[in-house]
Amino acid sequence: MNLKKKLLVVDQSDSTKIILDHFLGKEFDIIQKSNGYEAIDFLNSGIDIDFLITELNLPLLSGKELIKKLRESHLFSSLPILLLTASSESKDRIECMNLGADNYIEKPFNPFEIQARINAVLRLCQRRNYIQ
Repeated sequence: MNLKKKLLVVDQSDSTKIILDHFLGKEFDIIQKSNGYEAIDFLNSGIDIDFLITELNLPLLSGKELIKKLRESHLFSSLPILLLTASSESKDRIECMNLGADNYIEKPFNPFEIQARINAVLRLCQRRNYIQ
C-alpha cells in the first residue's frame, strides 16, 4: 500500500521538474505537467492530489490564472498550492498569495527548502482538517 502523498508539479522547465523529482520523489508521488491547461485536465480526471506546485510564468494558462481557477472550484478550493517563481517582483507574489497560493519560493531554489515548505503547509492543513 502506497502511503506517499501525491504532488502535482506544473512547470515548463524540464530541469526544475527533474530536480523536484529527484529531491522529493522519495517522499511524494510526483506527477508532472507543463502548463496550466494540462494541470486542469489532469485534476478533472478524478485522481486525488494532495499538493500542487506551480510556476508563475506558464504558457497558455499562467500560474496566477491556474490558482484563481482552482480557488473558484468547489473540488479544488482547499488544495494546498506552492508557487515557484523566477520573478523578484513583490507585487507578483502578493497577488498570487491573495489569489490563494499558500506559500511561494523564488527560483533558483533549494529543494530542501521546498520540501520543508510543503511539509509545513501540509501540517497546517492537517491541523485544520483539510487533508485526511
